Amino acid sequence: MLNPRHLRAFSAVAETGSITKSSQTLRRAQSAVTRAIQELERALGAELFERHTHGMMLTDIGRALQLRVERAQAEMSAASAAFANDLADARCVHNAPIFTFSIGRQRLLTYVELAEQHSISAVSESLGVSQPAVSQTLREIEDSVGVSLFRRTARGVMPTPLGAVLALHVRRSLNELRIAEDEISFLKDAGRGSVAVGSLSVGRARLLPDAITALLARFPNLSVTTEEGTFEHLAARLRAGAIDFILGALRPLEQTVGFTRKIIAHDTMSAVVRSGHPLLRRKRISAQGLRSVGWVLPPLGAPTRELVEASFAQRHLGRPQVKVETADLAVTFGIVMQSDMVTAVSEHQFHLDLVAAGLQVLPIELSKTRRPIGILQREGGIPSQAARRLIEILLNGGEADRAGNESATYKSANKRSR
Repeated sequence: MLNPRHLRAFSAVAETGSITKSSQTLRRAQSAVTRAIQELERALGAELFERHTHGMMLTDIGRALQLRVERAQAEMSAASAAFANDLADARCVHNAPIFTFSIGRQRLLTYVELAEQHSISAVSESLGVSQPAVSQTLREIEDSVGVSLFRRTARGVMPTPLGAVLALHVRRSLNELRIAEDEISFLKDAGRGSVAVGSLSVGRARLLPDAITALLARFPNLSVTTEEGTFEHLAARLRAGAIDFILGALRPLEQTVGFTRKIIAHDTMSAVVRSGHPLLRRKRISAQGLRSVGWVLPPLGAPTRELVEASFAQRHLGRPQVKVETADLAVTFGIVMQSDMVTAVSEHQFHLDLVAAGLQVLPIELSKTRRPIGILQREGGIPSQAARRLIEILLNGGEADRAGNESATYKSANKRSR
């Protein structure tokens, strides 16, 4: 595992091509710089430099590490700048150990976990360190930047605004180092590495499983982790760099500020009922027929609910008679199977579930429910080799109707749940 304390030495040698010049720049003994490089190479199991009489040149693996280290350092520089802009006396901020990778990885992890878990005891348990050690880490970081980063509240130990900014950049920085380790494993160990995907419900049944299967067939040494949750939760994880990308129904542009979008398919909602439902006996189902039945739909504001209501509005039907509001698909399917109520789901998303549950799609179009399915990535982020391979498979396996890729930045965002 990479030790951030060695990265300044690595960056200096990569830039100067010389241990001697690097030791002068860093004001450290040549033996200390040499030892830092050796420990990095030992931890990674690979040579980072080619040693020549005229200097040291980066290997391919060294160049891969350099890219990620530069990105990690840029995150900490951004954090330092935020502190300098906010504090009246910021003379010592730039040299604070946390901004210069002069503290160990465990302490950096301790800080970001405290910002997320809001509990010293929880961080102590999850990281396997003592509570006094957690408290000491926080004190040392606060002393070095000269400002309180957390406050005790009824909800736990909560980060201040500056504390939250620092946590975001530290998390992103640590994730660049995680990606560096994966990239190097991919390069030196025949495609070894990992991918972390945020998975929204649309695409979870077919697109993602098919793509993961194809990825592992080509790169059997890779591992894939999926994380499920609301769009808001996954978006926060993506912004922090904790996941590589999100796959699912794309939200409106104003809700995806700071992300790039790639459309891979389109999907349309369908009205679904139990087998033997009275509407299935009709030769023709009118729009009024949909208005006369009860519906099971997610709460107001959820994308599915908005799409169904837009379809009703286009036909001048008012609103559907929503008898049950639930975002739980198990509850939804259970009610529909045992009643004459109707729900709306994506055939693309739930084709296997519909067959298994004995549900059927009504032969009537729900207009205005077409939506894009795609990939969200953090703007400015560079996915790992493994993540790029999975993204390529998803893009190449998308439906023929994908209408080109979108990539844009927008200035406002609204928060709505799935």
